[in-house]
Amino acid sequence: MAVTKPIKITIIGGGNAGCLTALHFGYHSRNNKNIFVELIHDPDTPPEKVGQATLLEPPKLLWKALGIDWYNNPIDATPKLGILYENWGKKQEKVFHPFPLNASALHYTPSKLQKTILKSGYFSVQEQNINNYKQIDSDYIFDCRGKPDNLDNYKKLENPVNAVVLAQDSKRDSKANWTRAVATPDGWCFVIPNTLNTNSYGYLYNHQITSDKAAKENFEKLFEVKSTDQFKFKQYVAKNPIIDDRIILNGNRLFFLEPLEATAIASYLHWLRMVWDWIIEGTVTSTQITDKFHKYVTQVNNFITWHYMYGSKYDTPFWKATENLSFKDPLFDKTLLRANKFSMVDLQSIESEAEHYGLWNDWSFKYWYDGMTKEENGSK
Repeated sequence: MAVTKPIKITIIGGGNAGCLTALHFGYHSRNNKNIFVELIHDPDTPPEKVGQATLLEPPKLLWKALGIDWYNNPIDATPKLGILYENWGKKQEKVFHPFPLNASALHYTPSKLQKTILKSGYFSVQEQNINNYKQIDSDYIFDCRGKPDNLDNYKKLENPVNAVVLAQDSKRDSKANWTRAVATPDGWCFVIPNTLNTNSYGYLYNHQITSDKAAKENFEKLFEVKSTDQFKFKQYVAKNPIIDDRIILNGNRLFFLEPLEATAIASYLHWLRMVWDWIIEGTVTSTQITDKFHKYVTQVNNFITWHYMYGSKYDTPFWKATENLSFKDPLFDKTLLRANKFSMVDLQSIESEAEHYGLWNDWSFKYWYDGMTKEENGSK
């Protein structure tokens, strides 16, 4: 660890991003007395309302730092063994994007995650409403206070959905230890199994194609559950995620992209590892990690866009609009070509040698491509 003089790091915000940022820096610097980490949050700002999901990286931090497991489970986590796509494409009714048999992601309750991390002891906690960086005397400040007030300093991310209907019910299938991503006439809907025998729903649609009223009615009819919330959103990434080499954005203040593939939490941690190399290890510059993160976000958005480009079983205005989606990325093409050259068994053995695309290995490309292009009982 390169730090030899005292450094104070302050995280503003107690949501998913704020808590995980504090846990990441608090845990990894726990043996260095020169690094002091604090989190300041407004207790009157509530965490997310519905259940959330992760990819494989976040559970590793929660296990190492907090000792959370499936028995000692203070965050009300349920196993996420993959993503079950239903009604996507034209070939198969269901396509399963699995995680390795020896690993799992998780679904969790945001309020429980917040409570557990805040009392972890890895960092100092203060309750205060911060509205100006001048209120903080620290070497580095992580701003994790949620979505920005305006998007003047943000780049728009192109994506076919821009609104959501939320709900929760008590119909959880105890055997379904995965996230369901169900294609609908208006877009798609996530179904997340929660610990307390409930499901969390997010019905994603495009409000310029489907009216808010129609989306709500269609959701309640398709899933037989009463909606609890509805709002529009924009998708973006900060042009300057680091301000004055001192202010570092994270969470929704850094970027926002819809929840298909559950990339948010893993992306926050991905960014934090880059920042660690800059402010702690001193092996990279702020400009280098900014460029690298922008490239990473482009890859994440491309991979998600790719899912929509195969359409769904529905011949509706939303899915007709996705036929016009496209992107150009030689690395994406190279990754897909390599994935299709090998069997799934061979891909597993060479995965450590191949360059990841965003968050994904070659075998993730192969599972989706085969699912979209082969018949239900076709060869794999």
